[in-house]
Amino acid sequence: MPESAPTPPRLTAALAAQGRLNAQNIWFAPIRHHSPACSFALRQLLAEVRPSHVLIEAPQGFNALLPDLLSDDTVPPVAVFAQAQTRKKGADADDETGGADIRSAYFPFCGYSPEWVALREGAAAGAEIRFIDADWAAQCAAEAEHGGAAQGGLMSERYLAHSRYIRELARRLHCRDHDEVWEHLFELQSPERLRAPQRFFADVFAWCALARLDYEDEVLLREGSLHREYAMYRHICDLHQRQPESRIVAVTGGFHTLALIEHLSGDTAPPPHIADTRGWQEDAWLIRYSFDRLDALSGYASGMPSPAYYQQFWQDLHTAADDEGSLKTAVYDYLSRLIRQLGADGLLQTTAYTALAAAAALAEGLAALRGHYRAGRYDLLDALHSTLVKGSADDGAAALWQAVHRFMGGSELGQTAAGQRSPALLQNTYRQAQGYRFRLDDTLAKTRKLDVYRKPQHRLISRFLHLTAFVGSGFAERLSGPDFVGGSGLDLLFEEWRYAWTPAVEARLLELAEQGDSLRAIAAERLLAEQRQLEDEGQAASAGHTARLLAQACRLGLENHLARLQKLLDTLLQNDSRLDSLIDAARRLFYLWHGRKLLQLPEEAFENSILLAIRHSIYRLNQIYDTRQEQSEANLPLLVGLHGLIAQAAERFPAAQDFADAFYRAIDPRRLAALHLTHLKGAADTLMFLDKRIGQSELQNRLAAAFTTGTPPETAVRYLQGVFHTAPEIFVQSAAATAALHRLIAEWDAERFLAVLPDLRQIFSSLNPKQSQQIADQAAALTGLAPAPAVFTDIGEADMLAAAALDTRLRRLLAADGMAGWLGL
Repeated sequence: MPESAPTPPRLTAALAAQGRLNAQNIWFAPIRHHSPACSFALRQLLAEVRPSHVLIEAPQGFNALLPDLLSDDTVPPVAVFAQAQTRKKGADADDETGGADIRSAYFPFCGYSPEWVALREGAAAGAEIRFIDADWAAQCAAEAEHGGAAQGGLMSERYLAHSRYIRELARRLHCRDHDEVWEHLFELQSPERLRAPQRFFADVFAWCALARLDYEDEVLLREGSLHREYAMYRHICDLHQRQPESRIVAVTGGFHTLALIEHLSGDTAPPPHIADTRGWQEDAWLIRYSFDRLDALSGYASGMPSPAYYQQFWQDLHTAADDEGSLKTAVYDYLSRLIRQLGADGLLQTTAYTALAAAAALAEGLAALRGHYRAGRYDLLDALHSTLVKGSADDGAAALWQAVHRFMGGSELGQTAAGQRSPALLQNTYRQAQGYRFRLDDTLAKTRKLDVYRKPQHRLISRFLHLTAFVGSGFAERLSGPDFVGGSGLDLLFEEWRYAWTPAVEARLLELAEQGDSLRAIAAERLLAEQRQLEDEGQAASAGHTARLLAQACRLGLENHLARLQKLLDTLLQNDSRLDSLIDAARRLFYLWHGRKLLQLPEEAFENSILLAIRHSIYRLNQIYDTRQEQSEANLPLLVGLHGLIAQAAERFPAAQDFADAFYRAIDPRRLAALHLTHLKGAADTLMFLDKRIGQSELQNRLAAAFTTGTPPETAVRYLQGVFHTAPEIFVQSAAATAALHRLIAEWDAERFLAVLPDLRQIFSSLNPKQSQQIADQAAALTGLAPAPAVFTDIGEADMLAAAALDTRLRRLLAADGMAGWLGL
């Protein structure tokens, strides 16, 4: 135990003042948020005092949500999501955020939160329930006045975690952190001691008050605590003055209780900290919350670690508080479930029975050694570490501890009343997800595979998921499948999605609710906003950008916008003078044409637009003679890309048969050579051979000429770049071209060779292993060296199965070492 020390005078005075306030029918229950022990003691206090009013530290604006919070249909964990906004000082009309300073925060409740117990038990006893903290807008205004940042939560207990007193106490008690000190001193007080609530809360008050003494008023003013305490003080004081006969229980975070007692007892005069909330607007909604968001190990500053464990701890207090033997049995049952889960995950190096027997015995022994009436969280963790981990804690045990913390943290998701006040967007989206049979009862990520071509219902689900992703709800992420906007995976028949309904999804939908009551409405407005942004940026006349918007509208099923966008696009295709924009538009239109069945578009959809885009691209081909280096580099993929579009169109549309002739009429190889655009000439020569416009011998002559004696290295490399970008196999299959390049390189001195070596490496890196082998063999023959080692290209079924087994084994080893997430497995 720590050495005794004199009680600070301020704490002594506050304890005496607390007694005087009790005589005036004002009781304080200083709490740690989400503490089962505080909740159990609070139940006893409410039963003893029988208050007429229960006042709870939470923003006063939440009082409108009391009917929802007290509804029988509301099942924790839930949270109030609060949002306040004002216009940023000095913001102009061009501010991309609209000039708004938006601040959001959560106020969570779980079944063992003292605030939840105060709500439910107080209401059941007939007490009037009120929230008394400063409004969220007032808290934001106060922080803004003093340069504070927006909080993520309304229950922050960072003061306790960083208190010098508590750190020293942890050191003397040989505890690892403030959470272990708290559990040792408070959570593991016996049920008998918890039934003496005033003594228990006196201990909590002393703990929190000593932490409070570490902080100066200037710090507390800057981050808003003094404003909040003044608001709570005024509410308690006004109620007591209006109704002196009322019996008041104030449930407040222990850190603030010292100041409130001092103000109410008259020992200090509270400064009138009133924030200027003019220009601020706020709103709040009740949403479902989850254990993984409540877990302190996940970064929640006010949480207890391992909320699922403490939920079980709370239930044990209810069902077995009068029987010490039953409480120990409950610990054994919990540990048994945990061990079985570890065994099911393949993380035990022994049998489940052996592991359970060893861990249970050690946990009970540690609890006895530490003076605990039952094994606590840290007793269990230490027992598991000693019995299940062999060797170093870092030696392959990461996966085990991840599983332990996942089990003890939990993923339970609460429920809110169906008829509660919430934006239509949230209700509509949730109902849609339910109707499409998504599992929404927990926050674990799940996958769903959609047969989008053969099943109409799956196409509707796909459209819904694309809408949720487009608006940024965070609900779903596409893992694979055809992408008719970006043009990838067009040959795939199935879509695979990963999804999870989490509190963050609900919060995001609440944020979006002001933009519309449906995903379709918000998505449509987003598309219009993108178009307006293009106009502001001077890109409204870009056919490529407009084609992208059209593709997005098709993917999202925004039929009402398709005709307008396609009409606009056809106009731009005739007026856009940029070759890259026209080719981009043609490419995107082809993506849509390929997906017309899936996207439920007419069979002839976009045919005329595709032909128009290609025709005008050919007309603008004179832009390839631009000699500016950056533009000439960009023109190479444009030239090859346009050729590919022409080939696709010729296969599908009779009206495109003459496009190839027009394409080659627009290209003058001599002019390209004269302008030193040899990379484009190399591409053009290769394309002509592929289209049988020149024969094998002519191509060999052109390749030899490109690498003839005396050709500057840069010119030869640029020609080679064009060939490789178009069809590298042409060069690989030409021994004459390889010999010509070899002779040319032999003429270069070391300095000239090293100057172009990086470009050569980049060019040859595009070859596949078999092609690299062929080039290596040819080079070896020309230089008299031994042939390069063989590259095996014929891989049989047995080889593939062996490789798959090795891959599976490697993945398991990496997962056991905790490296799966790092490698993206």
